[in-house]
Amino acid sequence: MKVNVKKTRRITLLLAMIMAFSMVFAACVNTNDVPEIIDTSMMLEESSEFIEESDDVIETPEGHTDAPSIDGMVNIAPTKVALYGKCEAGATIRVAGGKEDAETIAHGEYYIVEVDIWDRNTLLYVTAQIEDELDENGEVVKAGKLESLPREIVARKDATADTLLDGNSVSVGVNSLLYFDKVVDDVNGNNLYTASQLNKIRDYVTDTVTSYYNDRAGTQDVELIYVLVPNSTTIYPEILPEDVVNPANTTVYEQIANTLAQTRATVIDMKPILEAAAKDPAVLEKYGKIYRETDSSLSDYGAYLTYSEILKKISVAYPDAAPRTEEEFTWNKLLVNGGNLVNYREIDGEVIQEEAVFFTPNFSLDIGTDVTGSSKISSLVKYVDTEDNDYNFFLNTNANDGINGIAERWLIDDTTRTDVDLPSALIYRDYSAVAFSDILAERFGKCLLGKVGELSINLSATAQYAQDGDNVVDYIVVIISEENLDSAFSLAFS
Repeated sequence: MKVNVKKTRRITLLLAMIMAFSMVFAACVNTNDVPEIIDTSMMLEESSEFIEESDDVIETPEGHTDAPSIDGMVNIAPTKVALYGKCEAGATIRVAGGKEDAETIAHGEYYIVEVDIWDRNTLLYVTAQIEDELDENGEVVKAGKLESLPREIVARKDATADTLLDGNSVSVGVNSLLYFDKVVDDVNGNNLYTASQLNKIRDYVTDTVTSYYNDRAGTQDVELIYVLVPNSTTIYPEILPEDVVNPANTTVYEQIANTLAQTRATVIDMKPILEAAAKDPAVLEKYGKIYRETDSSLSDYGAYLTYSEILKKISVAYPDAAPRTEEEFTWNKLLVNGGNLVNYREIDGEVIQEEAVFFTPNFSLDIGTDVTGSSKISSLVKYVDTEDNDYNFFLNTNANDGINGIAERWLIDDTTRTDVDLPSALIYRDYSAVAFSDILAERFGKCLLGKVGELSINLSATAQYAQDGDNVVDYIVVIISEENLDSAFSLAFS
């Protein structure tokens, strides 16, 4: 269930009277004795949506924190809800009335808090408080404020909750941040490969390399490159609540990195590079975090670092394919609507926004040809709707919609750059590569951008997409995020 207080009031007159009575009663008793449940199920129609009108002005008493807004509520399990809204920056948000009191710290000026509710309709009380700011010795350096007056909202059980997320269940983490539930298994090592399975993966990659190098390329220098991109929670484990994390001694990511190192394939492990950047204060000040905060993707700077590492390898043989420098992009900080974590959780992205840094190339992407199956790089639609502040990636892969979506399968051909020596490539990619797919394609004379999510190598295509005079493409580049490692090596077990 999703409720938005910006909509027309849905409260019945009777419930409004009950709400008013509860406020008067709460003012007359110890707040520790406030009733946890108000059973209004007999008073409301089953289909009703109900919420205290958070748009109504609550006058803030002197010295108190402003009351938070309640902009929406969604059931993330039958008896668990996520409340979200706006508040004073950095406020502590508290919710009473559920099975247990819940608390979180706002992320900037928004909060998302997870609350366990009762099987019946549950009246929740939401407050905010600016806490004292302390120094390293525990001394107060900036005084806080008193707790705000409460907002109220009625939550109820929804037996159908969390059934429509298509395997992309999202939970609320620390300090109002979100995460995909599936990453917990990666962190906790619940899905490790056996030694036998790792041998099969190693043999599969070795056989692929041998066939590519020896059977197809002839005397042509070619290379198979695997690019491993960790999950955001691997770089920022503090997002995950302590009660869901029991870190393993090793992870699937580490298993795959070590196994690939035993083959003739080139491995680019982005984990140490991204970890170093995430800890660099200068990077944080100029570019922000390495991953988006409301989306599971790399930030544009994290994307640039990955793009750069790929092309550093390639430029050893093809100097003209060296990565563009940071100065060849304009970097802009934008406040944008929430990303895929917010959308999968069915939260309003216009409420849960984030400030992120985006790059704009200062060089032309008007490269390639718009014909059937082929596209100019500049024609690739990367974001859903930048005019409406929606910087979610355009992931529609409908070939009949007339849109050159960046997630679709595209040949970037006929680049007509005769003054430089650029290689050709097959590029297999998942969601982690969408942010830099366009600028990566610009560094090749000819390349095929595979459909996002299709990670199995097709060696017969290496000749089909080679440049004139070559037996096969110069490079096969496979860009895989931690959560999709199984998909990339599924053929090893067929």
